[in-house]
Amino acid sequence: MYKIIKIFLIMFWFQGYTVAEDQRAIELFKEVRCLVCQGQTIHESNAELAEDLKQLIREKISQGETDHQIKEYLVERYGDWILMTPPFKSLTYILWSLPFLIMIIGAIAIYRQKRGQA
Repeated sequence: MYKIIKIFLIMFWFQGYTVAEDQRAIELFKEVRCLVCQGQTIHESNAELAEDLKQLIREKISQGETDHQIKEYLVERYGDWILMTPPFKSLTYILWSLPFLIMIIGAIAIYRQKRGQA
């Protein structure tokens, strides 16, 4: 009886570990862009390349790599574009600041138009 309980405990422990790995993999899938579909994450895509990237991420997780290490590997191999949220660095300042610049220019244009009508 003791052996049966021990076997069930071991199976439960391994199952919990697998569930945690799968959840972590899914979260990473949602952060990586599909190279074929371009507007979708690999989580949403059914493309063959997306499935290959999913398998690569699962392998890296099982090897004990952190999320940061996996993302660095993907960026090194495919460039910053593979991440759905581009990193904040000198090359992406314009990308990150452009929405704010558009809002400021729009507000100035509206202000001038209202002032000109008065």
